[in-house]
Amino acid sequence: MRHSKKLPGVLSVLVLAACTGSAPDAPDLETRILRLEARTARVHDANDIKRLQRAYGYYVDAGLWDEVANLFADDASVEYGLDGVYSGRERIREYLYALGGGRSGLAEGRLNEHLQLMPVVTVAPDGMTARGRWRALILAGQYGESATWGEGPYENEYVKEDGVWKIRRLHWYSSVMVPYEDGWLATADPTGGIYVSDALPPDAPPTVEYETWPGTYLPPFHFPNPVLGASAAPEPEVAPEGAPIDALAERAGRLALDVQRLEDENAIENLQRAYGFYTDKQLWTEAANLFAEDGAIEIGASGVYAGRDRVRAYLASQGPEGPQPGRLFDRMQLQPVIHVAPDGETALGRWHMFAQEAVWGESAQWGLGVHENAYVKEDGVWKIRKLHQYTRMYTPYEDGWGRTALPLDGPPEGLPPDGPPTVEYGAYPAAFAAPFHYENPVTGGPVYDETAAAPRIEAADPETVVAELERRVTRLEDVDALERLNAVYGYYLARNQWDDLAGIFSPDGSIEIAMRGVYVGAESVRRNLDLYGEPGIHHGLLHNHMQYQPVIHVADDGLTARVRSRAFSIMGEFEAYAMWMGGVYENEFVKEDGVWKIARDQVFNTYFTPYAVGWQDTPRRPPPGVTESNPPDQPPTMPFEMYPEAFLPPFHYDNPVTGDPPPAWDGE
Repeated sequence: MRHSKKLPGVLSVLVLAACTGSAPDAPDLETRILRLEARTARVHDANDIKRLQRAYGYYVDAGLWDEVANLFADDASVEYGLDGVYSGRERIREYLYALGGGRSGLAEGRLNEHLQLMPVVTVAPDGMTARGRWRALILAGQYGESATWGEGPYENEYVKEDGVWKIRRLHWYSSVMVPYEDGWLATADPTGGIYVSDALPPDAPPTVEYETWPGTYLPPFHFPNPVLGASAAPEPEVAPEGAPIDALAERAGRLALDVQRLEDENAIENLQRAYGFYTDKQLWTEAANLFAEDGAIEIGASGVYAGRDRVRAYLASQGPEGPQPGRLFDRMQLQPVIHVAPDGETALGRWHMFAQEAVWGESAQWGLGVHENAYVKEDGVWKIRKLHQYTRMYTPYEDGWGRTALPLDGPPEGLPPDGPPTVEYGAYPAAFAAPFHYENPVTGGPVYDETAAAPRIEAADPETVVAELERRVTRLEDVDALERLNAVYGYYLARNQWDDLAGIFSPDGSIEIAMRGVYVGAESVRRNLDLYGEPGIHHGLLHNHMQYQPVIHVADDGLTARVRSRAFSIMGEFEAYAMWMGGVYENEFVKEDGVWKIARDQVFNTYFTPYAVGWQDTPRRPPPGVTESNPPDQPPTMPFEMYPEAFLPPFHYDNPVTGDPPPAWDGE
């Protein structure tokens, strides 16, 4: 019989022993276990729905329309833009094939990236239905002909059938769909929200009419304001059956394993996102230390670099250690699909890589790729075993992917790999889809053999185990709530919903953006938001703010938390200006009366860049700074400089593998 001594936490000591001490109150214990099982199931449901929607995005990227259609329930419907409603899985399949030009898979030279970002998933109390809001960032086009930016939110519905989550209703609202050449500056959406319905009439007209860009529209939120509209979650309804204490001990052990797997998923997501934040600032040593000693890295056509020291050497070949003046190297880690093995010792993960890179005055590029990574848990700590980036596309900023595609990078000069590339492929404009470590989450089989032996845990003292599990399940719910609040912030900011945005702050919370100084308390936070425009939506005004890649840490007492996340904004006014904004948030949160709120909101802007200029020649400029007509309550807490200058935003966390304190950088 396998023991669980490698599992961290309470399980490492409470295993395979007879119950001792005074007997617990079995009926009360059973009720608590049943409620914990129900709460844990809701966390699983939310994670399963996120995997489902992210898989949808990866299949759309590759034009795998049958795989997409198979994610839907029989009675499902889709509605894209203003094409109307297509009902039933087979009509959905027909519609998708029409979008894809009548073929499965992408044609040579076709780009169709649909990144699925910023999930806000709400599972019904019975666990049978759910709703979700997502943001899509779209890079589409045909090589030599066209390139298109697209962006907009989904408001979807999901249903669980025979224990499997499926999409019941998918509705994508177009915010922006414009040619790459001048973006959203001076070109109205040429599609008018119509993609294939002229040739393939829908089953029903659009459920809502709205004007596409430069028109603006705010799709309704399926959820109330998470603070102003918060209400106490009801205890799950359960029906105790009078199970004997030994059966309860076994159930507590099974539940402990289930909770551990969910904690593993969160740890792996933090690990990979931390990798992205380290590589952004060329912290090669910190990034390499996230790998197992026998870990490996393979990027594009570089070949395989095996062993942590060789991983470090490969990363260091890309430039000096630490933030560099004139260097932009943002490689975002997005859209995770994580699967942990039954034994909890290994895992696989798929990620989207979205890159903005530049050497000031010399070059600037967009990049896209997919990671198919392997992870290993050693002494209770998750590490990267292999990072494999399948590079999809790189293109010069000035040309875009409709005109120019760059070949895959080979090995760095003077640093031959330890092994050749494991997969031979070509980047865009070649038609290539990175292999999946998982099958279709609706119709396919499991990633791992579910009959494989997993640690068997029997609680020595069920009362103690259940009390600890109540704390740990609450932490899982906290992480989900914080990811949700982080995304909601972005949705409110994107449409100037100032009252709702101010409403998710603690009454004595603060906001500090772009070195404008610190605004403290509810009234000041609301006043600060007036710096960014009039509240509400306005024709021709774009402020679409994306907030993703959260690294989340909840304090041991469960009452405070800190989150590092990334900001990326598409901003502009039609026929006036268009620009990009990028940055890093280091935020603090507080739980008050059981509700998470923002205690401190602080963003370190990486750049404000005119669309027509891009990063290669972006002018030097300081952050916006203090506005005298709307002054802060306190001066800026930390001066910083924006690209092309170099700055390292502070980290709230230690290295998740080594435990070393956050890296310091003095600008040298």
